[in-house]
Amino acid sequence: MQDLARSFSYAVRSLRGAPIYSLAFVLTMGLAIGVNAVVFSVLRGLLLRELPHRNGERLVYLQQPAQLAGIDNALFSVPEIIDYRTSSKTLEAVAEYSAMTFTVLGLGEPRKVQAGVVTGNFFDVMGLDPVAGRVFDSRDDGGAAAPAMVLTHDYWASTFASDPGVVGTMVEMNGRTVIIAGVLELAPHYPAQTDVFVNMVTSPHHMSASMVHGRTHRMTEVFGRLAPGSTTEAAQTEVNSIARRLHETYPEAYDAGSGFRVSVTSLKDALTGRAKPTVFVLLATAVFVLVIACANVANLTLTRNIRRGQELAVRAALGGGGFRLRGMILTEHLVLAASGAALGWLLAMFSVDVLVAFLQGLSPRAAEVQLDWTVFSYMLGVAVGATVLISFVPRLPSGADLANVSRGTRSTGGTAGRRLQRAFVVAQLAVSVVLLVGAGLLLRTFLNLRSIDIGADLEAVVTMDVAVPTLGRSPAEIADVYELIRNDVSGIPGVTSAAVGSTLPLSPQSFMIDLNAEGYKPEPGRPAPVASFRAVTPDYFSTLGIPVMAGREFRTGDDAQIDKVVVINQTLANLYFPDIDPIGRHIAWVGDVLQFIGVSDEWRRIVGVVGDVKGDDLEGTSSAAVYQPMAQEPFGSLLAVRAAQTPEALIPAIISLIRKLESDAPVTDAQVLWQKRSEVIAPQRLNAVVIMAFSVLAIAIAAVGVAGVLGFSVSQRTKEIGIRLALGAEATRVRGMILKEGLILALAGVGVGAVAALASGRVVSGLLYGVSAVDPKTFVGVFALLFAITVAAAWVPAWVASRVEPVTALRDE
Repeated sequence: MQDLARSFSYAVRSLRGAPIYSLAFVLTMGLAIGVNAVVFSVLRGLLLRELPHRNGERLVYLQQPAQLAGIDNALFSVPEIIDYRTSSKTLEAVAEYSAMTFTVLGLGEPRKVQAGVVTGNFFDVMGLDPVAGRVFDSRDDGGAAAPAMVLTHDYWASTFASDPGVVGTMVEMNGRTVIIAGVLELAPHYPAQTDVFVNMVTSPHHMSASMVHGRTHRMTEVFGRLAPGSTTEAAQTEVNSIARRLHETYPEAYDAGSGFRVSVTSLKDALTGRAKPTVFVLLATAVFVLVIACANVANLTLTRNIRRGQELAVRAALGGGGFRLRGMILTEHLVLAASGAALGWLLAMFSVDVLVAFLQGLSPRAAEVQLDWTVFSYMLGVAVGATVLISFVPRLPSGADLANVSRGTRSTGGTAGRRLQRAFVVAQLAVSVVLLVGAGLLLRTFLNLRSIDIGADLEAVVTMDVAVPTLGRSPAEIADVYELIRNDVSGIPGVTSAAVGSTLPLSPQSFMIDLNAEGYKPEPGRPAPVASFRAVTPDYFSTLGIPVMAGREFRTGDDAQIDKVVVINQTLANLYFPDIDPIGRHIAWVGDVLQFIGVSDEWRRIVGVVGDVKGDDLEGTSSAAVYQPMAQEPFGSLLAVRAAQTPEALIPAIISLIRKLESDAPVTDAQVLWQKRSEVIAPQRLNAVVIMAFSVLAIAIAAVGVAGVLGFSVSQRTKEIGIRLALGAEATRVRGMILKEGLILALAGVGVGAVAALASGRVVSGLLYGVSAVDPKTFVGVFALLFAITVAAAWVPAWVASRVEPVTALRDE
């Protein structure tokens, strides 16, 4: 222990004598370790950590896509769920979940909540327990059950300040008295953000005959728990068999051209599927930054070791063995690594929350990302491992070095040492090329998404959700209330126009319904025509800046008393009326779903064609859409208001007016619409910003490495440079000689990096939009930037070389 204490004491004294080296070591390793700690915390929180659910590895999520019809998940009907529940042997239990939006009264102001309507076995299947009160069980199923509500942990904390006394409170929802039965333990929300869970009897629609018996009334998500010993693969095989049988038994419920199938995915994979590409890119980037940092620190260590060659040789001559000398170097590096780890931990603490905020849009598990003892242990492991490797880079004194000591000759480090230094610099530059290319491609993707034409004018438009109570009101009365709100809001000073609709630009796509178009004959084997169902008031298109391509938009007279009229988008016109004018033609909604939503199947006359509007998937193609007047189909609660200027300033006045008109209507999600674009492209912005930040860090470290190697080269060649200058060489020629060395390093680094970037293009190809993974402009730009940075880094050593005094250099040598 005394030897160890002396070793560390000497290491500290030795490092005090090399402050620049020590500072460079600590900063370089600290930045790299901090980056790796943050990325590992993300990797662990999203992908490695076990689910908080009991036996979470047995949980699966079922989807029913109709890919040929462009539907990612058509959801399930109750009869379908019963078939899978009773027929499956690999699934121990199956639970149901329907995402709904309800208004809660009795808690002060009316509150709009995102509710999950679930079966009594939902929490048992999901392996979740209450932290207060109770959760549902079989007693909460059926029409005789008492309406009950379970709060999610997040909603309990944000709305009720984690007060356990809220359990037992009676509230009103859907005209029924509902008891808050309990609070759920903390768990990720999936497949949608959820504030409360309610049992089936709380939702009148879920108790209706159409919901219970309609095989095509698909609005339910399905979760399952694997039977002991079963696997996801086995469940998928069995589900495929059940699906084939159902398709054969009920062919009218499964359009053959739509490609219905059922997929089984582990819940863990479902929760993180969107985040995985980003996490893997972040992980690769963090490793690259660590490689660059280690190479740079190894270079610094080589340089310092050469400079202290005399000291090491003397120690060896006095009996210091290789183990002792290597231990001394390792001890010094451990002291520096500990300081670097402390700096890295501080950086991680300040940056992890920022990264988590970006990741919220990619995975519900983002909230589980945290810096804990596991991450701390990983960080120490990285620091110690890198330090041990770096400590074995410098060579120990040889017999020649001992002879030099006896003759008083200075050590130069040898040709091998200089080659190793240059190899480290080339490696740093090559990795920097890979990072810069990736960052450039992701930045161009982000800019391409920002420049996409949304199909609407988002500037100066403020939106909010106004959930007018519908209980006890007829469809016509509901439409009249929204028309009154629209008219009164339009009269607020500073308001140009106002409208209400069931959807907004950059919002999730509204539900799809089967369609029949006049004169259209679908080809055999092709999916049945479908379109997005949208209801809007007059002035909707002008308020949102959606261009009317043909015909007209809706008027006040387009109400339930006249014939049904619609406006279609350009995609629908191109699909079903490619060679004729669609104005005056007719379309009709078809399918069993109409009876569930109260929409008629009568023909509707097309009075206008409007431009396509992008939803929340900017990269996807536009789907067919049909707009109908809210006076005829009163669906929707989204208010859009166009302002003459500063739209956010109008929000208080609009909300105040709505409160006077409808005191029980919750008003939520008030925002300026253009901010929605930032939310939609947040994942791409995360990719571009984080990788660009890491790339800047990497290239800065690489530039320091270039400057350090060339600076050391100049110091070792002082005599040669002095002779050149004494023989008449011009200073510009000497500078050119050093710059040439830098350019050779840059050329080698660019060459190796270009090959590596081309080979790794597949890693980022899935994250790109509007740009190829081998985009020549990006590669050329990166090469030019790298050469410019290398020249800048080499300029200082070159200038120093040109200022060498020949006489002084020769005298010193």
